[in-house]
Amino acid sequence: MNSDSFDSPKDLEEPALVPVWKRTVAFAMDMILLVVLLQSLIHILPNAYPDHVKKEFNQLIIDASLLSQDEQADLYRTTDFLENAQLSEQTYEMLMKMIFFACLLPATYFFISELFFRGQTLGKATLRLRIASVRNDLPLSPLRLFARAVLKGLSALSLMSPFFIPGLVNFIFCFFNRKKRCLHDLAGASITISSQENSI
Repeated sequence: MNSDSFDSPKDLEEPALVPVWKRTVAFAMDMILLVVLLQSLIHILPNAYPDHVKKEFNQLIIDASLLSQDEQADLYRTTDFLENAQLSEQTYEMLMKMIFFACLLPATYFFISELFFRGQTLGKATLRLRIASVRNDLPLSPLRLFARAVLKGLSALSLMSPFFIPGLVNFIFCFFNRKKRCLHDLAGASITISSQENSI
């Protein structure tokens, strides 16, 4: 598979490519932060509900942990498990809010970090990396950063779940094109460079 066709012919002088291992370490640091934030969400949100809701939710977590890996990875079985759990309306409402915020959090983290901190998340800043536009004549607009953040955020969330294949495909894609760009890089018309490089 060759995806050089994704790379615009208008690209001018190219910065040095950042090694994939360095990008992976930066992403791993971001993932650790996201896991901490998601765990905090799981512990904080139930406190806004009555005790019986917290008790029911904790029991749901225990029951879910008893499912085999095959059952957890099977969307039909997972849905069936939730339907048979006979959750109260309040617990179900809390669970839906938790899922909503869990989906929103990674994309929001990447979007705000890369929009307001010169294309850097905490992981990228630590390793002196940042994102930049792949083309001189096409600056990184908020819309492109948003598209990038949504795809990268959902991929990160996917990697934390039994349904990790879509997230894996996004990141493995960088091995099949000359500029080592993941699918979220293509969505944002972006490339990862050293933060010591001049803006492109």
